[in-house]
Amino acid sequence: MKNITLKVFLLSLCLFVVGISAQAQNKKAKPYTTAAKMVVTKLKVSDGESFDVRGKASFTLTAANSDDSLAGTITYTLPEDARAKIAQITGKPLAQVPQSITQTDVVGQFQKLTECPVVHIDFPAMDVTVHGAKIHFNRFVMDMKEGEHDASIYICTIARQIGKGLPRRGPIRRVNEILNGEEPQP
Repeated sequence: MKNITLKVFLLSLCLFVVGISAQAQNKKAKPYTTAAKMVVTKLKVSDGESFDVRGKASFTLTAANSDDSLAGTITYTLPEDARAKIAQITGKPLAQVPQSITQTDVVGQFQKLTECPVVHIDFPAMDVTVHGAKIHFNRFVMDMKEGEHDASIYICTIARQIGKGLPRRGPIRRVNEILNGEEPQP
């Protein structure tokens, strides 16, 4: 009898572990990426000389932070003339210069008095190295539009709460749950 009880217990335990594992694998993250927007940067050519780069940037949100900032990744698509200039500066073949660059761990702040349907996020100046060439981003703004993505709705809520001086812990937590594919906590 003890042997059967032990087998039933072990079988139940295995099924429980498999069920939790399957549930964890079913989590579906929902990344939120802004529409691409033209951002003018400077490619340093030589001492004091630079070349304007008119590329398109997008921001993929990875986290909403309690200090009213948003963290994520900037993807910047380089136009062909900039790629050619980078190849010339670095002495590398054009084929080795990427068509886009990615900068992770970028943090932006909600712009003062921003509100939906378009929330403006300010990003600080930054330098990015592309195969040895430096591209400088001046301070720039990306737009997060209210839409069908669940995170955009809560980003609008955060912007409204900031404007009214109200707490935002709940909407910040919900944005992060959506981005991580988690179910809302009660």
